[in-house]
Amino acid sequence: MNEFLTTHRLYLTPLSPIHIGCGEDFEPTNYVIEDGVLYGFDPSRAALDDAQRSELLAAVNKRDALLHVQKFFLDHAKRFKPHAQVLIPVSKGVVAQYENGIGVGNNRFAIERASYTGAEGWLYVPGSSFKGCLRTAWVDELNGESPILASERDRKGKPKSDVVERRLLQGDFATSPLRLLKIADFMPCREPQREVLYAVNRKKDRVLKDGREVQPKGIAARKESILHGQYRAFTAEAVLTLLGEQNLAGKTPKQRIDLKEIVRATNQYHLARWQSELKVLKARDFVEPGWCAAVEKLLAGELKARMDAGQAMLVRLGRYGGAESKTLTGVADIKIMMPGKGKNSFEYMSQTKTVWLAAETEGAQNNMFPFGWAIVEIDPKDDLPQLRKWCEEQAKGRPDMAQLRADFEQEKAEAARRKVEEAARRAAEAAQAAKKAAEEDAKAKAREIFLQNLSAHMREVETLRDKCEAVQKQGIKEKANPGAGGLYQNAIQLSSAALDEANGWTPEEQTALADMLEETLPQVIEAWEKNKKDYRKKLRLSALRGQA
Repeated sequence: MNEFLTTHRLYLTPLSPIHIGCGEDFEPTNYVIEDGVLYGFDPSRAALDDAQRSELLAAVNKRDALLHVQKFFLDHAKRFKPHAQVLIPVSKGVVAQYENGIGVGNNRFAIERASYTGAEGWLYVPGSSFKGCLRTAWVDELNGESPILASERDRKGKPKSDVVERRLLQGDFATSPLRLLKIADFMPCREPQREVLYAVNRKKDRVLKDGREVQPKGIAARKESILHGQYRAFTAEAVLTLLGEQNLAGKTPKQRIDLKEIVRATNQYHLARWQSELKVLKARDFVEPGWCAAVEKLLAGELKARMDAGQAMLVRLGRYGGAESKTLTGVADIKIMMPGKGKNSFEYMSQTKTVWLAAETEGAQNNMFPFGWAIVEIDPKDDLPQLRKWCEEQAKGRPDMAQLRADFEQEKAEAARRKVEEAARRAAEAAQAAKKAAEEDAKAKAREIFLQNLSAHMREVETLRDKCEAVQKQGIKEKANPGAGGLYQNAIQLSSAALDEANGWTPEEQTALADMLEETLPQVIEAWEKNKKDYRKKLRLSALRGQA
């Protein structure tokens, strides 16, 4: 089999925000938002002081712990921010909702991440997403608005897309002509401009109830998105395999694929959907008018010439491109949920009733953008000055990521310094605690040996001394109430025992007891100075000294 490869270089310029998810979310426990920028981090890298550790532990143990933990990360944003691995600008609506909503209600405040790559976490466009876009357009071209065969529908009458495509492409994934086109991922040529935006659902036709416009039931979601207006920001390689007459041992028909045919079909498919969607957006005043006029001008002028020559494609990428951009012309059966008609009630229709749009705020009704539109150029040999100029205008006012990163590096260095200082402080405290523990252990052992060498009576004296010193260390004093328990009662009892001849105390032991009581009791008994004459008399200190 003779095989020849033709390689093409593709460049992608986003015309509207693009969101292609990766299955991951930012949660309020691994990001903070400050000054309009999301800082995503690994929380285990931050060094907390003792007070913060206690505060976090208390939050974890509270009722509705998630809300309290979210609030903890918001309150200590400056502690976690320098440990971020990714910096992402955030729309003003997301900022406001974050600052007012974290720790309140049941909002998890997750932010869906876009497909990203590398240590920097830069966004990219998966080649599979782009190829799927081409596949839909080509299958639509092959079908030519013909009706779906009865055998290609399920029991409910819904078309089986895989069966339809197999017939039209004369093969499945492994044997269709599209296997001859290999497309790599669109990788960023430089750091892509991105932002966390809302994906909001809006009705295509205005519906009023009691004089007020009815809004769709879809919940607005926060999405990390590639921003529009980035000139040739992503590039990929496309490899086209040309097969000869060999038909793979009779398993597939002789096949060829013409890139220009695919480009023509792709433009025809997407231009029709662009015009249809734009008509709705303009009629409802949803779309940002300046953006709309500029892109229409580009598609009618500079880009049209490239598209007509088969050198550029208008494409629709990502989840929020609308079901119409993923179905065949004239035969689409889109599942539409029917609220108010029972649980899980739905109908199949040729058009959706709502559209998903990229917005700065959750409640936006205008100045929004459709998701997913992009222009892809094939082997461009010269510049597109109008497109470049438009992209430069779109970038005005966006955050200066170079300056943000420079400021961030300063904070990061400061955080590293604090972490080293905190580690040194903890090490010093641990060493001091170990030294103190060792000293106390040695002191306790020496005391134990000292007591073992005393007589039984002197051990009683020293035991009472130890009790008095323990109370003194606590900084408290006891009342001298002979009728109740306590140090004073213990002292009277020991004094009486020492003066009882039957117990055999020596004069030296009795004197030692008297000295100990007069030394320690003033420190632990209330009003000693005021009542010491009475206290001394009841303790019989003179008798203990042989002066009675």
